[in-house]
Amino acid sequence: MSSSNIIQITLPSSKSLSNRWLVMDYLSASGVKIKNLSTADDSQLLKRLLRQLKMGRRHTFDCHDAGSVARFLTGLLAFTPGQHVLTGTPRLCERPMAPLIEALRSVGCQITCMQTEGFLPLKIEGVQPSTDRIRVDGTQSSQFVSALLMGALLLPKGLAVEVTGAATSEPYIDMTLRVLSTARVEWALKGTPPAYFIPHTLPHLDSVTIEKDWSASSYFYSAVALQPELNLRMSGLYRNSSQGDCRVSDIFAHLGVSTMQGELCVEVSGTGTRDEMFEYDFAPTPDLFPATAVTCAAMGIEARLNGIGNLRLKESDRVAAVVEELQKMGCTIEQTGEQVHILPSTLNVTQPVDPHNDHRIAMAFAILRLKYPQLEVLNPDVVSKSFPLFWEMLDRVLQGA
Repeated sequence: MSSSNIIQITLPSSKSLSNRWLVMDYLSASGVKIKNLSTADDSQLLKRLLRQLKMGRRHTFDCHDAGSVARFLTGLLAFTPGQHVLTGTPRLCERPMAPLIEALRSVGCQITCMQTEGFLPLKIEGVQPSTDRIRVDGTQSSQFVSALLMGALLLPKGLAVEVTGAATSEPYIDMTLRVLSTARVEWALKGTPPAYFIPHTLPHLDSVTIEKDWSASSYFYSAVALQPELNLRMSGLYRNSSQGDCRVSDIFAHLGVSTMQGELCVEVSGTGTRDEMFEYDFAPTPDLFPATAVTCAAMGIEARLNGIGNLRLKESDRVAAVVEELQKMGCTIEQTGEQVHILPSTLNVTQPVDPHNDHRIAMAFAILRLKYPQLEVLNPDVVSKSFPLFWEMLDRVLQGA
């Protein structure tokens, strides 16, 4: 592959890793120097709120529309002396918090739901728990588990975190555990039933470099699937990544995209072949669903996309948003329970795309400009939640194509 034909894509740093390392920095006695911190809205917001918490001047924390920020802060505030209020946008106040709230209450934490039970806004009075073991339902969000795994570091006797039910998005729990290990926290899985034991240990690491975001790469995998002559290089994607969304290369191999993986970058190009029927379970990697669904519809292939139930609980109801916007384009698409079924269709783009105030919906549909240059995405600034440079990178691809 000639280097002169390769389009260089600058991806954002991983928001998920950045947010976990910001918590490690907050909990560390000497601080952790974080290199390549994500510039995404969520990470910058968490950075400001953790600084606010450390200074102790204001006790109302506005999490805007950031679910991970709200959940991680809940796990910290519940074990931090003082009275705190946690709030956010109307949409964030509709996203589930009950499993985390119930788990914390069960060990003596004082949490009051100020409007609707199980949802933000919350009034939290930080206390030391009455036991060193906590049970949390992981079926709705892995972030509840991660919040407790990190918050446990505040407790003098540590905490055993038992996860009940089949944890959704389990790779994100694994990511949290890898971050703890890298920060020299010697956690262990032990006991009956098994629980993650987190000791009272201050994270200790001089510096860490955040890798680029595999989730964000999915939109450019989609671009190559739609325009197989494209050759793209995305640097900063690690071979041995802790991000579950590195599975994007396996998904798009079925959609005509070849991945050449180096230690610190990938190069992707079209193969000219694809599956005529594609099926995949997105339960472990839900953030890859929007780009995959839009790609399959644009390629006119049949697809059965499973494990999508929790996507209704994101920044938007991502299942409903994808179905609605594809139907507006003439796609034959059905949603039943945990599956979206896409039938071969020819898209007709005549209306603007409504991203439903969701960055991943906006980016997934924006890639269709490769086939439909007239496509308009409303509220384009929504992408700053995870990928501020997205439109610049898309222009680079469009010019190269």
